[in-house]
Amino acid sequence: MKIIDLLSPCKGEVIRIEDFPDEIIASKAMGDGLGVNLSANEIVAPFDAVVSSIYPTGHAICLLGDNGVSLMIHIGIDSYKIKDMNKIYVKANDHVKKGDILIKTNYKKLIRLTGNASTAIVFLNGEKIRELKFGEMTTAMEKVAEIEVNKSA
Repeated sequence: MKIIDLLSPCKGEVIRIEDFPDEIIASKAMGDGLGVNLSANEIVAPFDAVVSSIYPTGHAICLLGDNGVSLMIHIGIDSYKIKDMNKIYVKANDHVKKGDILIKTNYKKLIRLTGNASTAIVFLNGEKIRELKFGEMTTAMEKVAEIEVNKSA
């Protein structure tokens, strides 16, 4: 097991995954993670990674990090129903560098149409949050958590 610092892929208020406004995500059925209530439009790569998948609407993207971390970034609740919500800057199998723009969304439109701009960062390979800066504002590329990774990169 190793400990890795997780940088936020977006700007906003950090929330515990258990407080995420979607029952499935909050229950950790998909994995441990955290949420960010967006206050900016850019979603960036939190580490060097391969884009393992991206939904055509841009509401969700999965990354497999060079550091061994596998995660999904899911923008909003039911945001896939909103036309032209997200502009996608990458495609599946692209290798991205830490800080590269993945998606630009419209967080104000998201709030107006769905009532919130909660974005989930969910770990897909058994990674666990060890320490989380919940209740604090973060900027993209700022450390928000320490996570436990069970396999070596």
